[in-house]
Formats: sequence, C-alpha cells, structure tokens
Amino acid sequence: MINDDLFENEDRIRMESSTLDQSQKFMLYGEYKKDQWVPFLVNFLVGAGIGSFIQGDKTGGTIALVGDIAGLGSVVVGAVSYANASYSNSYTTSGLGLMTFGYITLLGTRIFELIRPFTFMARYNSTLKNALNYFDSVSVAPTIENGIAGLAVTCKMNLN
Repeated sequence: MINDDLFENEDRIRMESSTLDQSQKFMLYGEYKKDQWVPFLVNFLVGAGIGSFIQGDKTGGTIALVGDIAGLGSVVVGAVSYANASYSNSYTTSGLGLMTFGYITLLGTRIFELIRPFTFMARYNSTLKNALNYFDSVSVAPTIENGIAGLAVTCKMNLN
C-alpha cells in the first residue's frame, strides 16, 4: 500500500499499522522513508525534473519538465527570430523578449527543481509517520531541577 500510493492509502495504512508496535513501525518507516539527496543531485546536474521522477514525485517532475521545455523552446525560438530579423535590420530587438522570457523560465524552473526534492521528502515522510502512527519526535530539552542545570530527552507520540 505504501509503494502503490502513500497519499491515497494513508487511512488504510493507519488502520493496518494499528496492530504494530513502535519497533515494527520504526523498521517500516526506515525502509520506506524518502531521501532528498539523490533527486537533488540529479535535478541539479541533469535537470528536466528527472530527479523528482526518481523520487516518485510525478507532479514535481512534470512541472519541472514542462518548465524546462517551455524555457528552452522560448530561448531557441527567440534566438532564431532575432537572428533572422538582424539580417534585415541591424537595430532590431525582435526575439530578445522571448529569449529573456525563456532564460527567466529556465532559471525559475531550476530553482524549483533544487527545492522540490526537499519539500516533497518532508511531506512524504510526514505523511508516512502519520499513516504508521509512528512517534512524532525525539528532542533534548534543557531543564533546571533543584538549581542544577541538565538535559532531558523527550519523546512525543500519537496515541489516537
């Protein structure tokens, strides 16, 4: 169910995982959680949303792919238009606007491609934790007891 579609099967996974203990949930979470570094590097080096597709993020991959195609297409069409117009008139700016739009689109899409693996990973892993009813967090908090400073480890768990 997790591999099929975590977001669609979240309620079913929550029901099925209610019989598991925390160590089993921990093992499932460790096995199915997403990592962001490989998709980030692929998006950085290759682009076109390929890293997002590798991560399983179809929406992010499609947005990046369409953005890269639109940006690259605008640059090419603008450059061809500018080259053709400059043969007849050396003072023309025809095609420069389309080229500028293309470069801005490529830059915006590249920024999106670099951020998307991190946001998708955070959303996916959070949904996985909720579906497994796995503990929310472990943290260290400063304490003062009888005038002595110390640290306390806390664990927040969902008990519903």
